[in-house]
Amino acid sequence: MAFDVQQMALAEHYLDVGQPERTLELLSTADGDSFERPDYWRLRTAALYELERYKEAVRAAGEGLARDPHWIPLLYLRAMAEGELDKLADAERSILAALELDPEDPYLLCGYARLCARAGQLAKAERLVDEAARVDPENPAVIQMRGFVAYLRGRNRKAQKLGEEALAIDPESSSAHSLRGAAQLQRGDVRGARRSFETAIRDDPTDRALGEAVRGTRVATHPLLWPVLPLERLGVAGSWVAAMATIFGLRALGLGTAAGIAVVVWLVIVVYSWTAAPAAVRWLERRQQL
Repeated sequence: MAFDVQQMALAEHYLDVGQPERTLELLSTADGDSFERPDYWRLRTAALYELERYKEAVRAAGEGLARDPHWIPLLYLRAMAEGELDKLADAERSILAALELDPEDPYLLCGYARLCARAGQLAKAERLVDEAARVDPENPAVIQMRGFVAYLRGRNRKAQKLGEEALAIDPESSSAHSLRGAAQLQRGDVRGARRSFETAIRDDPTDRALGEAVRGTRVATHPLLWPVLPLERLGVAGSWVAAMATIFGLRALGLGTAAGIAVVVWLVIVVYSWTAAPAAVRWLERRQQL
């Protein structure tokens, strides 16, 4: 049967509320003239993309673009799916075709920035996201993408600030919570990162990367790891540098006994950190918190 307006709206609603499988179920009942409508293929492509069925998403986008090669939403979705498949040259062609039609669309500019970041072209990604911010500085998607690029460039304070700005505009944004959590984690704020990731996954419980982030921060903040939690702020390299500086500093001051004690304490901390993490994992698994 050909889709009417209400059925199309219902398929869109399922996509908006995070039920792409129901979108596909509804679309599977269509036939005839529905296949000639670009919106049908947009919904199908978006649902497949959300389900991480990227090869099928590229094919569905191609079907729609065969009917309307200038349909910007399908060009954008095809580019994003091709990017997930690491077909970056194809993805760039798709996003550039969309930008030729609308060179100042902030979503397209952010999509191109994401592809550039994936290719390691961070300077180009930053220029693109700055252009998107010039066009629409209050757009939450633009703010989040600016934060993502800042995070990739190691500017964690800026990334966290932009994550907070995005959350002030849209407190329900899963991606903004994820961005803030990633920046907090890089700065050593493991407890803050855990709260951010747990908030994000409530809105997107099927996200595997978020699930791993939640599990990792739950382990890191378990009471068994509290004695070594301050070292998280320094990181592995920073912790070793601080320990060696302390030990050799004590020796240089002629405090050999104190330096020996520092060595023993440091070794105990290292061994404890190795054994405490697996114990915390087992504890959380028994409590079904992982």
